[in-house]
Amino acid sequence: MSVYGPFRSNSGRTVACLITLCCLPAMAPLATEPPSLHKRFQVHGFLTQGYVKTTENGFFGDSEDGSLDFRELGINASHRLTPAIMASAQLLSRSAGEMYDGSLDLDFAQLDYAFQMDEWNRAGIILGRSKNPLGLYNDTRDVAATRPGIFMPQAIYWDRVRNMVLSNDGGQVYGDSQFGNHLFRLRLFAGKTPIDENVENTYLVAAFDPELKQDGITVGGRLLYEWDGGRLKLALSNASLTLEGRSNVLPTGTIDIDYRVISAQYNSGPWSLTSEYMQEPLDYSGFSGYMEPADTTVDGYYLQGSYRLQKDWELLARYEESHYDKNDKDGTKSSARLGLEPHNFYSNVWTLGLLWEPTEHLMLRTEFSQVEGTIFLSVLENPSPSENEPDWNLFSILVSYSF
Repeated sequence: MSVYGPFRSNSGRTVACLITLCCLPAMAPLATEPPSLHKRFQVHGFLTQGYVKTTENGFFGDSEDGSLDFRELGINASHRLTPAIMASAQLLSRSAGEMYDGSLDLDFAQLDYAFQMDEWNRAGIILGRSKNPLGLYNDTRDVAATRPGIFMPQAIYWDRVRNMVLSNDGGQVYGDSQFGNHLFRLRLFAGKTPIDENVENTYLVAAFDPELKQDGITVGGRLLYEWDGGRLKLALSNASLTLEGRSNVLPTGTIDIDYRVISAQYNSGPWSLTSEYMQEPLDYSGFSGYMEPADTTVDGYYLQGSYRLQKDWELLARYEESHYDKNDKDGTKSSARLGLEPHNFYSNVWTLGLLWEPTEHLMLRTEFSQVEGTIFLSVLENPSPSENEPDWNLFSILVSYSF
């Protein structure tokens, strides 16, 4: 992004049902008997509250003084109209400092029609507002129990442009095929993407009061392979879109964005190892040539390991890197080209965390991160990038209840 601007826990299983019912097509074969009304209509929800404290810089609120401005509330319902047709929707309120104000949004609302279902294959279409299947976590990132930590790995899933990546208004075509222990899932999507102030201030200069809208539609998809019931997962994801923009000092121009992710995960007993790598070419056209120096290929990756200590306790460790220019790891070339300090063009993050699940519905996490660089910080929370501190620490606590 531009500087401008298998579930193994109790609560994880609870929310896994939520996600399976409401977001993703199921792989189960058709039942021989019509399901009861209780099974056909279900309601689920969650409430998440976080606390964030940083030594420098702002992240999810006034975090230098300690912030409680990280909050997620969601409620969803699904109704299986026929064995092949399911309707589902979710309302979500998300507070995240200056980036998201807690207003109630329609997170998704979709109609899923499976026109082919048998014991080993499934195919169908989804119409409406649906989650984009990108990487391993984008389509479930709103539910705390499905995230790989308190915060998404910012090297892949930037919160400052979350709404643009999260969903689209359009449709999906999907197909799943099982061959013994081998499962293949293909998702293709197309539609209009929500563009908000966070996106505008990320891809254009925030001080210029930028305005962005989508030109055309977003197209993309994900091919996911699973072996042995999810012991091994491999995925390729891609999304492409064009934004048209202007500001109070710039004429109209366009930004071509291509978002590509390679994902891998291995699960064995108490261990889970995950890694994802992202590249995002950015191509600026127009703007009287002013934005041409911002042409680049952003990249980022993370490596994460988690270990289940006991039934209710889990340790995690993660390392992630982000670069505004994949060939400029320390930001010095981008700094000379764009005029900001080098630390605004990269980040290196070490994170250690602990998960506790005292009940089936309650989850608590705590994490500590040591950070070098500030590329993923929002200009809404840090309006003067030149004043950002390059070396800083992040401590966070999260409590989440689901039903």
